[in-house]
Amino acid sequence: MRVAVDSGPASRIIGPTIVASGWQELGDLAKAHERSPAVVDPGFRSPADPPQADSIRLFRGLPTALVCYADASPPGKSSEELDIAFAVTLRPGDDDFDAIESAVLRAAGAHRVRRLLDDVAKRASSDVERIFARVLAMSIRPCTVPAVAARLGMSTRTLLRRCAVLGIPSPKRLCSMARIFTVERLAEWSGQPSGAVALALGFSDYANYRRLVRRMFGAPPSVVRERGGLGLVTMAILRELAAR
Repeated sequence: MRVAVDSGPASRIIGPTIVASGWQELGDLAKAHERSPAVVDPGFRSPADPPQADSIRLFRGLPTALVCYADASPPGKSSEELDIAFAVTLRPGDDDFDAIESAVLRAAGAHRVRRLLDDVAKRASSDVERIFARVLAMSIRPCTVPAVAARLGMSTRTLLRRCAVLGIPSPKRLCSMARIFTVERLAEWSGQPSGAVALALGFSDYANYRRLVRRMFGAPPSVVRERGGLGLVTMAILRELAAR
């Protein structure tokens, strides 16, 4: 985990990892670093943890996003009993560097993602929500329309037709909006310039990101930030996905 995050492109915006000795220490770190991701195994027990406490309960109500890294729930506990909404679930065996880095990036500032998807659910159909949720999850890395269609279990042509029937933008435009949202979300969370974040997320150079933003909003990223930044991007997405 440490090598994957600290040596990859994400290190430009996430910073060094901190390894906690137990749940109590991890809870303290979560309070000190609000909205930061924490990679956890729900079944882990440390001698340093209070024996009378259910370790996972330490995270209920804390402003952090958990990445679940485990084969299954702790023995005798279902996901419902844990009552924890994991931002991402990563299974051992799928832990190549890119998967780990992507999981951590998806969890960083994940409250913004949850809020956006909640608002989409209020304004659009479940089909629209499902399509955009998948696009948004894939927007950590450059994503293509065929790849999105495959993850949704349909052909590219079917996805194109489905978006047209639903009255929402084309899959290509959805990917562009999601990529901009993700760059600006992580820029807001990390305090880093959007250019540095864009490079960490796979743009070959900042000029490509600037052109994408100008094409979508008619203005460069600096002007978009002056007009509301992530809030402006969010409202634009909601307008385009709203039920017609």
